[in-house]
Amino acid sequence: MKMKHSLLAAAAISLLSTGVQAVDWGGYARIGPGQKQASGDGKRCFGGGDGGGLGSQAPGKGGIGRLGNECETYGEFGLSQNMSAGGVNYKALLMTNFYSTGSHPQDNDGKTPRINQLYVEAKGYDVAPNTTFWIGRRFYHRADVHMDDSFYVHGGLQEATGAGADGIDAGIGSLGVALFRKDDATVGGNAGTLLNFDLQDIASNPNGKLRLVASFSKFSGTNGESGAGLTLQHNQSGLFGADNTLWLQYAKGSTWLDMGFAGGTQDSAYKRWRIADSLAWVKGPLTAQTLVHYGKAEEPAAGGGTNSATTLSLAGRVAYAFTKNFKLQGELGTARTKPDSGSSQTVTKFTIAPTLTVGPNYYDRPELRFYVSTFKLNDAYANANGQSKNSKTAAGFQAEIWF
Repeated sequence: MKMKHSLLAAAAISLLSTGVQAVDWGGYARIGPGQKQASGDGKRCFGGGDGGGLGSQAPGKGGIGRLGNECETYGEFGLSQNMSAGGVNYKALLMTNFYSTGSHPQDNDGKTPRINQLYVEAKGYDVAPNTTFWIGRRFYHRADVHMDDSFYVHGGLQEATGAGADGIDAGIGSLGVALFRKDDATVGGNAGTLLNFDLQDIASNPNGKLRLVASFSKFSGTNGESGAGLTLQHNQSGLFGADNTLWLQYAKGSTWLDMGFAGGTQDSAYKRWRIADSLAWVKGPLTAQTLVHYGKAEEPAAGGGTNSATTLSLAGRVAYAFTKNFKLQGELGTARTKPDSGSSQTVTKFTIAPTLTVGPNYYDRPELRFYVSTFKLNDAYANANGQSKNSKTAAGFQAEIWF
């Protein structure tokens, strides 16, 4: 642990000492005293965001909203510096992150700081002056629904290092090509390679643009399998006064629905598809975001066999700013997971959160919140999550900031 902290400090000092150019510092964090996320009846967060599998969500994800439903502590902070040499503009970025399953992190909870991103990118080479080239570990072309913390496109980041080129003029849009490799150090195991093509900014209709993402994966080693995935994303501005995003996605084998890696031994028998749509009203005193998610996915079960389930989730957040610095937020979400064998599991959440903020808009941060959440669980969901009761109430405080 001391060695890891020393390496991070050395890297930060190196970035700070590379010249007179300004160093940018940015990041994200959510933290607050709440009620711990535990097993059994101590559990106070259910079926939200990207986490969980069958029993809290279907394998294809789809949650009930994150407001008043995040029991963990998370932060990520990055240092970056833009420089130039030989007519080429380039940037180096280092980002560390920290995650703990509870609101009171412990040194022995198994969650430690690590490197989240570490890459170099450059633009202006005379052989391709308008293309950005990069190598390293990075967040890559992500697309999410903020109110649920669901990333519908996540690229090849998951424990992978890559190289690529962005901004290639493809005539109808801007093309990005990236290659990711996972677990290169694995001996006798399953090392994976993923090739990603991302064609963006295709003009489709007035105020609308299309995006096409395709990924192809291959794992080596014993029982290593291949896979493929395709995403159609449509962005529409001005729909009912909101920004709308629609995703149609299909994947099989060792490629996951977010166009990243799935399990290395998952063959083409594992198939997944989902449809998701989100509306966002982000300006003014009255703001909101919605999520509709429907899909089916298959993944290996922990005890052997296959988890196969269909999920339908509906969620929405509304906020009204009474003043520039005070708003009242409410969030309602419900999700139904139907395994191919077994009863439907249903969870519903309602949260109200008086909030101190720095502005009235949806994405104005930081926010300091007090929240009260109520959860309703049907018998099948309660049993799958080790709950003896069909209702829960949680109250706590949370700060959320990005910069």
